[in-house]
Amino acid sequence: MTHILIVVGLAASLAVLVRLRLIQVDLFLAWFAAIVVLGFASTQPAFVNWLGEKLGILYPPIAVVFLAVFLLVGIVVALTVSLTRIRERQLAIARHLAARELDEQERSQRLP
Repeated sequence: MTHILIVVGLAASLAVLVRLRLIQVDLFLAWFAAIVVLGFASTQPAFVNWLGEKLGILYPPIAVVFLAVFLLVGIVVALTVSLTRIRERQLAIARHLAARELDEQERSQRLP
């Protein structure tokens, strides 16, 4: 019962962060899905044993840790891609503003 409360508590805390606009909905969905799926699945001994067997891990609980790390790395990669896109847009805006400022300076120098 405690494990279910922990999973529900983590999911609820993510929902609160979305409500407070600290996390956007598109980023929230990956975290929420990871917490719910991994949280509930890892509490089932049959799933843990099956996962350990499929991954060839001798101690099945480590398979859940391995899966959690894999999911976290996937989320980090997705966030890195998003950050890269944002930085590219920021640089494009800065270049545009710099070119505009340069044009204005050139115009003001031409006028007597």
